[in-house]
Amino acid sequence: MEKCGKYRAKFGDGPIWHNHFGLVWLDIPNKKIITYNPETNEEKIYDALGWIKALIPTKDGQFIGVYKEGIYYINFVEGIKKIFVIPPDLTNFHYLNDAKCGPDGKIWFGSSDAFFKKFKESSHTAFSSYPFKNAKLFSVNTDGEIKIERESIALSNGLEWNRTNNKFYHIDSPKHAIFQYELTKDGQLVFEKTVYTFEILEGFPTGMTIDHEGNLWVALFKGVVVAAKSKATTRVVCINPTKSEIIQEIILPVSHVTSCTIGGNNLKTLFITTAYEPLPESQVSKEPLAGYLLQVSIDVQGVEPFVFEFDKSKVAIENSINFS
Repeated sequence: MEKCGKYRAKFGDGPIWHNHFGLVWLDIPNKKIITYNPETNEEKIYDALGWIKALIPTKDGQFIGVYKEGIYYINFVEGIKKIFVIPPDLTNFHYLNDAKCGPDGKIWFGSSDAFFKKFKESSHTAFSSYPFKNAKLFSVNTDGEIKIERESIALSNGLEWNRTNNKFYHIDSPKHAIFQYELTKDGQLVFEKTVYTFEILEGFPTGMTIDHEGNLWVALFKGVVVAAKSKATTRVVCINPTKSEIIQEIILPVSHVTSCTIGGNNLKTLFITTAYEPLPESQVSKEPLAGYLLQVSIDVQGVEPFVFEFDKSKVAIENSINFS
């Protein structure tokens, strides 16, 4: 296991592999976008232009930025941010969360209930079932048309698709569960199935990626209260969704792991984001890797992310990134 670069994030998250930038990831509370080239060790830090939650690459070299309050076209190198679509009914207590482009060309994105964090960081309620289901799972097409795909969600996270069949995977973190669906040709989610459910003391499943064999790599995040009581090690687990079993795990020397993705020139490096924000100040110095981007070599190959292709006749973005 190796540390990548020198940037230490308060709460690292949202890693994606990009053929030009290398690994691109986020420091959410500090509103930064970090790029890291594992071949040259070059690292750059950019202003995220707001409270960003996820990045999605586009076919023309731009990015879609999913922010708490809406979805934007962004060029973080040039500092450009333009509205794509603002979903209705978002508030400080109901905001956007994880997102990825799907095989159908749509952006799939979820929302989060802000009260969940307070509920799980209280010693009185941390080990209770979260009673609210105010979040949703959405999709939006290239015309900006939003569709509610699923309701009654507590916190939408970790979206992924099997590249060889029509299986879609989605995490609802407070339920400690990974769900599987089939995505029909007309865009419907059917045949819901629970792939795996974790125990509370193992942590919440959060960020997730998939390899070319269809196995899911899942980060397990433990809040302060759970981490203090749990004897389970911090880890990223690899799950075979067909057998509903853990087939590999990577133990991490930090208390809080947030997400992961597979990248590198041969797509055989697992990149892992971590956080130091939930740690008591006295503990931060005792976890020298907390908040850093980490990398681990794995035996299986990953997959390229789907890219979003918007209709340029309807939305124009100036100052596109030149990769030449």
